[in-house]
Amino acid sequence: MTDSMEKLSVGDRIELRFPARGDLIVLARLVTSAISARAGFDIEELEDLRLAVGELCLLTLQGHDARYGDLCLELNVLDDAIAVECTLERAAPADGARPDEDESARLSEQILDALVDEHGRESQDGSVRAWLRKRRGGYAA
Repeated sequence: MTDSMEKLSVGDRIELRFPARGDLIVLARLVTSAISARAGFDIEELEDLRLAVGELCLLTLQGHDARYGDLCLELNVLDDAIAVECTLERAAPADGARPDEDESARLSEQILDALVDEHGRESQDGSVRAWLRKRRGGYAA
């Protein structure tokens, strides 16, 4: 296999679907590391993405009983960035609010602020979608 075959290029899309369990978020981190390395990100950017995707998954799970749900992670290689979307499917709202949940969500958002260029979260029709974008070569002005 040549180097050009090992690299990912603009338009490549990778999807990972797994049960929405906190202990399986490591799968999302591992896949993200491999994808970002093949997309030309340096080691520091790769580590930022790996950590950010873990937080993105945790943020997606906030406020839901995900025992029967799935997390779907989609990574898209762009010209100068990677876009990651995490969707929680088939999960019910959690029984009763946990007092530490808002604080956990704020902490995840602060971590994402420090690691990526853009991120967001939205809920619609019983599913939750969180996304991020990380550019190669530093942060956007």
